[in-house]
Amino acid sequence: MQTGEEAGEPNLVPLLDLVFQLIMFFMITVNFVRVQDLNQDVNLPVAQAAVPRDQSGEEHKTLNINRDGKLLAPYEDLNGGKKLEEYLKNYMIHLERKARIQGDKSEPNPLIVLRADRDVRYKDIWEILEMCKSAGIKRYQFRAMTRASP
Repeated sequence: MQTGEEAGEPNLVPLLDLVFQLIMFFMITVNFVRVQDLNQDVNLPVAQAAVPRDQSGEEHKTLNINRDGKLLAPYEDLNGGKKLEEYLKNYMIHLERKARIQGDKSEPNPLIVLRADRDVRYKDIWEILEMCKSAGIKRYQFRAMTRASP
């Protein structure tokens, strides 16, 4: 005999479905962010001492440089002249403002990750490093493969 006094149990299936969908969304989004930094048109040099980049939460920008010394997506429009230098200066200003808003009084110290093609001229890499230096960026890393890809 059912009476109005029995407590109904809530249906948790829709809630669990929503949680799983959110988890899948964030996993896919994180994957896309990592892939954005990579460019298949860049053939990295091989170095036995190559180590993976520390995946800490520090600020970093990845610059892909093709064999002609040109920046690849999403920075293609920064090729030529001092466009990259101006972009990096604005990036530093943005980081400084962000730090001030968060109450951090230290100067930002971002990392530039250079993924340069193995056939790029040293002159092209040097010019990009000089632009980083004049924008106030002091830290950079080069990416390399530990063994040749097939």
